[in-house]
Amino acid sequence: MQNRKDKSAIMNILYFGKIVDDKLHKEVETKKQNPYNTAQYSYEKAFCDEICNRTIIEIVSINQMKNFPKSPLFFGRRKQKFQNTYIKYIHYINIAFLKEICYFISTCVRIIKWAIKNRKQCDKCIYSNTHYAPVSLGIVLIGSLLKIKKIVTFTDLSLFTYSEEKIKRMPLYKRIVIRPYVKLVNKLQQSYDLYVLFSKPMNNIVNPKNKPYVVMEGIYNPDNLDLNKVEKKNAIAHAGTLNKEVGIDKILEVFSKIKDRDLELWLIGKGDMEETIKKETEKDKRIKFIGFIPKNEVFEYLKKARLLVNLRNPKDIYTKYSFPSKTFEYMVSGTPFFTTKLDGITEEYYNFLYTTNSYDTETIANEIEKVIHKEEKELDEFGMEARRFILQNKNAKKQINKVLDFLNSNI
Repeated sequence: MQNRKDKSAIMNILYFGKIVDDKLHKEVETKKQNPYNTAQYSYEKAFCDEICNRTIIEIVSINQMKNFPKSPLFFGRRKQKFQNTYIKYIHYINIAFLKEICYFISTCVRIIKWAIKNRKQCDKCIYSNTHYAPVSLGIVLIGSLLKIKKIVTFTDLSLFTYSEEKIKRMPLYKRIVIRPYVKLVNKLQQSYDLYVLFSKPMNNIVNPKNKPYVVMEGIYNPDNLDLNKVEKKNAIAHAGTLNKEVGIDKILEVFSKIKDRDLELWLIGKGDMEETIKKETEKDKRIKFIGFIPKNEVFEYLKKARLLVNLRNPKDIYTKYSFPSKTFEYMVSGTPFFTTKLDGITEEYYNFLYTTNSYDTETIANEIEKVIHKEEKELDEFGMEARRFILQNKNAKKQINKVLDFLNSNI
């Protein structure tokens, strides 16, 4: 490692993201019970843990709450110690529109102060690990004005966050402003200098000018998970966001065609399919709805299962522009993973996954039955190979090396 006293030899980063201190994360996880928030925190925690030891970094947290009165009127958490630096929070008045203005102004002020403090530093950049329009607007405007390189990570695309179906379900005041807001979001996402993408096809959407980019699907965060073997149960499991759009209805359909009456289906998480799942548990006692539980408890279920499944429809366009966040955790569990083939998952992973090229319910059910009836030794070896692949190739050190090499060659 370079001597941290030689500051001219170390990248200096102003970082914006959704990372929070451990105490606040536990509070938020308990209240929101949102699998997406858990996955984003896990990724950013691993990212920041590693990069803090390799760069000079100032961390600014974008902690978002539901608007007042569902959440407190004012968010003003003090900075919290994190590794060899601090997490500094953006403060805001928690009222729609006023909150966004607070984010924008605070972002601009923090960039200007940081730039003045580091005016003699050549190797510096602004790195955003999330694309939130009020913050991105400040980064793009002030970063461009001060001629500082601006980098953004896309874990998913606003194209799907603001789909027509989702816009229809929004409150009236949001629907009034959402279309100009989406235009701003799309304009800003194309205004960065460098891109870190979770899937290669994203580049066509967010980076039409083909500026430098690197693909980094995420980081496996061990987060003190227990890798010891446990006794297997005769069960198939799926954990994460339990929404129809990610194929939960297909999992239920496929499971209904599997004839093994001793085989269980465990569904872990939260989403818009919860009521449907609960009704299905009444019809088929093999189906178990576990609900939203802490990450370490989820992992224990993943280890106990005989097979893990993810049945997203490959024809759904979003699967091309996203990398399923559950993939790392599934593979590290040591339990074999069965999935539909998705464009967002690169070929190197498929040596360690059971896959199907079909989206026909009967076909998938037959393929899953063939897998679960394999010899236990064969399944164990296959699962352990997947674990080794992730631990050796997708750990924080390897992934941050990729990001830092990219930054050093472009700044």
